[in-house]
Amino acid sequence: MDRIVIAFGNDNNRNRIAEILEVSGYAPRKLCKTGKEAIRAIRSIGGGIIICSYKLVDMTADDLCYDVGDIAMVLAVGSPAMLEMCENMELCKIPSPIKKNDLISSVRMLTRMREKKDVIIKTENSEIDSKIIREAKAILMEKCAMTEPEAHRFMQKKSMDLGFKMISTARLIISSYS
Repeated sequence: MDRIVIAFGNDNNRNRIAEILEVSGYAPRKLCKTGKEAIRAIRSIGGGIIICSYKLVDMTADDLCYDVGDIAMVLAVGSPAMLEMCENMELCKIPSPIKKNDLISSVRMLTRMREKKDVIIKTENSEIDSKIIREAKAILMEKCAMTEPEAHRFMQKKSMDLGFKMISTARLIISSYS
């Protein structure tokens, strides 16, 4: 599923970009007029890609990129002169007038980059979670004289009883003994 938000103050530009994407197999989730709307939309869908004009009513593409850089990639559309003024190195740019093939190629590339970034983040988070769970097991083994399988089973059972994920139970154990 495509996680694309389009933000243009001009209705015609916003609808034209959405139409080009839809015809090419990409379904934008939300069409916005302001940067704040785009921020809310991209956060509500858990990240993705924002395609916006260089200048929105309430902020620039630079500002938008700084605000959502942790969860979204931003593709700014504008005149070459305006795009030259962008300072954020994370911001992707496409000059207007937009060529359909350039837009689709850019979105395809950003989609692949976003997917790779999501995999990396998920891998990093799972490694951190595993470390925290191992630490909690070590505490149980030391403080409660449990074996590793007993500590693991204890954490699983507590997680199910409390309706928590295992990582949350591990954090509770660590904070209880710290």
